[in-house]
Amino acid sequence: MTRRVLVTGASRGLGVALADSFAKRGALVFAGARDARPSLDRVVAAHPRLVVPVTLDVASAESVSRALSAVAAEVPAIDILIHNAAIRSPSVSQPIESIDFGDVARTFDVNSIGPLRVTQAFLPLLRLGNAPVLVHVSSEAGSIGRCWRDREFDYCMSKAAMNMATALLGNYLRGKVRVLSLHPGWLRTDMGGANAALDPEATADSIVELILRESESPSGPAFLDHEGRTLPW
Repeated sequence: MTRRVLVTGASRGLGVALADSFAKRGALVFAGARDARPSLDRVVAAHPRLVVPVTLDVASAESVSRALSAVAAEVPAIDILIHNAAIRSPSVSQPIESIDFGDVARTFDVNSIGPLRVTQAFLPLLRLGNAPVLVHVSSEAGSIGRCWRDREFDYCMSKAAMNMATALLGNYLRGKVRVLSLHPGWLRTDMGGANAALDPEATADSIVELILRESESPSGPAFLDHEGRTLPW
């Protein structure tokens, strides 16, 4: 059975690594990317029949609608939807006295509201999938139970909001779609930086295997790390 997968934020980093990892397993991957994508172009060249680039800006309802039309023209359903698109604002490290509320609003729009836009649009296709899974690429930064920071308000709060979406959607889709928040770890990407602990390609392989295992698990929301360990909400 060929899995049909949509990954947002697939222009670079973890997103493009997930697209590559799924394609290596024979999945048909729709790789959503907002802008320039040389890394994705290399993956498309390596898997020309399995990785399909789709222009997708999760902060734009019009872009999401066009992406839905493009995917629906190719397949009648998708089996896995991965919300990976995310940003960290230029002012993310500022203390409360000097945070930029324009950056806060933009971060929430992309990291929290964006996944809802995409889910709303693609849910009819996902409902028709085989053992469908909805995945939010979250972060331990969104865990209230493990909160240790005293800043990064926009990023942490946006990921906590994403986790709440996981819980709500998991309740709403219980018995029909498996819904997960996944913390990928500190990755050597543009967002994570060169000193991060984990390789994105190896981590993507672990995440893909985890998603495939979870597709067979009982339905309901869960917050897991990339090795499948449960994290506190």
